[in-house]
Amino acid sequence: MTSPTIVGGASWRAFVVGTVMCAIIGVATPYATHVMHASYMALDFSAPAAIFLFFVLVFLINGLLRSVATGAALTSGELLVVFIMMLVACAIPTMGLTAYLVSQMAAPFYYAAPENQWAEVLLPHIREWLYPADPLAIKWLFEGLPAGEAIPWSAWVMPLLVWASFLLALYFVMICAMVILRKQWVENERLLYPITQLPMAMVEGEARPGFTNPILRNAWLWVGFLPPFLIGCYIALSHYDTSFPPFEWFTSFDFFRGAGRIIFRISFPMIGFSYLLSTRLALSLWLFSLVTTVERAALRMVGYEGSETIGPYASSGGGPLLGPQSQAALYVLALFGLWIGRHHLKQVVAKAFGRRSGASDADEILPYRTAFWGMVVGLVYLVLWLHHSGLDLWVAALLVVVSMATFLGVTRIVAAGGVAETRAPVPAATSIMSAVGPEALGSSNLASLGMTYIWMGDIRTFVMAACANGLKLTSMLRGRKRPVFWAMALAIVVTLVFSVWATLKIAYMHGGANANRWFFETGPCLPFHYAVGVMKTPVGASVNGWIFRGIGAASMSALLFMHLRFVWWPLHPLGFPIASVWLTGHLWFSIFLAWAVKMMVLRYGGAELYRRTRFFFLGLILGQYTVCGVWIVIDLFTGKVGNTLFWI
Repeated sequence: MTSPTIVGGASWRAFVVGTVMCAIIGVATPYATHVMHASYMALDFSAPAAIFLFFVLVFLINGLLRSVATGAALTSGELLVVFIMMLVACAIPTMGLTAYLVSQMAAPFYYAAPENQWAEVLLPHIREWLYPADPLAIKWLFEGLPAGEAIPWSAWVMPLLVWASFLLALYFVMICAMVILRKQWVENERLLYPITQLPMAMVEGEARPGFTNPILRNAWLWVGFLPPFLIGCYIALSHYDTSFPPFEWFTSFDFFRGAGRIIFRISFPMIGFSYLLSTRLALSLWLFSLVTTVERAALRMVGYEGSETIGPYASSGGGPLLGPQSQAALYVLALFGLWIGRHHLKQVVAKAFGRRSGASDADEILPYRTAFWGMVVGLVYLVLWLHHSGLDLWVAALLVVVSMATFLGVTRIVAAGGVAETRAPVPAATSIMSAVGPEALGSSNLASLGMTYIWMGDIRTFVMAACANGLKLTSMLRGRKRPVFWAMALAIVVTLVFSVWATLKIAYMHGGANANRWFFETGPCLPFHYAVGVMKTPVGASVNGWIFRGIGAASMSALLFMHLRFVWWPLHPLGFPIASVWLTGHLWFSIFLAWAVKMMVLRYGGAELYRRTRFFFLGLILGQYTVCGVWIVIDLFTGKVGNTLFWI
């Protein structure tokens, strides 16, 4: 799809509005998650909070301003910059970072007990500057403040500043990497970026006078908007009045005598995003999921499941066999992306060293020289910080390399495949522990690796992917784009500060034990349960794990070769690395529905019918995220708790 060109964007008005929106996201999403237990609005790459707030801003606030005076309304370019800031913001306040950062800094000390032996085995290896030193500050975080006590902010200042230095360096490296790859992905390879298509459609025509944006007059949009909106309202009302029959979204059936299970679940946003894909890519996403489900069941049937106790989050990414298989495929995908862009990367490096180069960085938010050397310095700082936190230097360097490969591979899947709900099959630390073996790492490395799950654990959203989508949106802007970097940086800092403040305040006022259980109990403890287990009974690297890594790498290489060499080859390789991830098992049916409908539309209606029906599927996305946002606002005033409408 050709994007229209929009003049301007990074004005002081855009920065002010974007900052306010980021502050709202930083406070509201932790509150909705931990206090209201409402719909998740910043859990995944789709950034529902950003889309909902953008809908309110574009169609309500900006519409009112435009009806008063055209000059008072934000321009399309300014709106895009605001959305980019919100998109980046949504990658931080809950699943992306803060929910884990606050709880996991304190969890090993609060949950240490004689039964788990954390105090003897784990805690001596955790550096004292990584956590608050006041035992009462840790206790009250989970149990709430006693009457008359104040929040112990001073106990958190130094450890949070230390973590902030690492996190800001990490995010800067991510932005630099995406700046270097933007032209290759957007202009040379022309990746689809499905997640950006809704905000792009929403700002088209904003320069016209009057209250109504042209997209609001598109009947297809509203036909798609209504089903998720009305169903969401029904689910919300059923939480207020239990006489409403429950609305069932989920069914499944077992096969191979219970060894395998196929799940059928409807996700309106995933149907919408998948319709924007090529039919070959959509086919591969759902087909590889089914094939991997059968593979897992067949291995169970013959009793070949692997004896390795795989680390945190890997069991839901495929287990001790399919997890390494999928993760190896992800690494191959990341390397493939660098190899296919090698000519562009050579030009970037030449420009960074001051040599003559054909690569122009006029359309980038950072000069290539700044991006390249900024990334190099940032990576070195990350390695040194991790080494100082307790990792051996070689482990720290390996962790940074593996983490960057993981981030890069998942980001490419999100950018090209529009898979709004996914994550890496195996986190970087788990991958290293499995591949090298806990015995070779030793207790200090294992304990320190446990703390890395704060930023590289259950990564269902992160800044690199948000930045990639944001840079795609900058391709619509004409004029100076350098200020967009400062917009992203401002969004990161504002959201980080407000989300940490909000999460700490919520935990101390309400008690972290009463907040979201995953973020304050289950999730923070998983890495340390595993670390202590392998510290007490260390084992070597799993042979079976390496066998399946070889299978995954070879299979992915073969798929990439066929994809590049033969036009008739029907399978896109992008679906293979995430086929074993549990989220894909829940989403495959929605992708299948979108694929089947698009096949029929293209066959019987052609490209013209596809262009018209595209707005129906954008409406599915907008409808679900709008109804979730609307009911969070309603529940805020009514005091309703636990009104979760949609899971994914």
